[in-house]
Amino acid sequence: MVVQIREPEEKDLMHFTRYAIDYIHAVNDDTKEKVTSEAVRDRKYWAADQFLAENGRQKLLVADLNGRVVGYVLGILDRQTDQEVYGYLKEVFVDEFYRREGIGTKLCTSLLSWMKEEKAEVFQVSLPSSKHGESEFIGAIGFTPVSTLYEYKGSSMQNDL
Repeated sequence: MVVQIREPEEKDLMHFTRYAIDYIHAVNDDTKEKVTSEAVRDRKYWAADQFLAENGRQKLLVADLNGRVVGYVLGILDRQTDQEVYGYLKEVFVDEFYRREGIGTKLCTSLLSWMKEEKAEVFQVSLPSSKHGESEFIGAIGFTPVSTLYEYKGSSMQNDL
């Protein structure tokens, strides 16, 4: 299986949008939150915005298998100081049928290479806590955990506080 990692072309918008929607379903399935039709609509707009963005600090790459997009990765750069640039891996998604074939690794490696070319020296990724498979994948490509983030949801507050 020969997969080409490349920048998206106009013909890829439909596949990218579908996978962007699949991504929120996958994340929400694990958190047991329901994906609303409004969330799907918002995600479609988000996908179009990311796809069409002409931002030198952002990179979207797709995995092409014989002319068909089977995954994507999205990353951004953020200048912390005049000399320190951070690279953030925002999302990586591979069609379920093509997982465990090295495609996600190729996507992430290509994105990290671009970030290094852009002078990023620190790379970060944030994962939902329930995504054990993703954390194994991220660890396998070289990321190590550095902290734990806790979230407080106001709706879970008890009346007696």
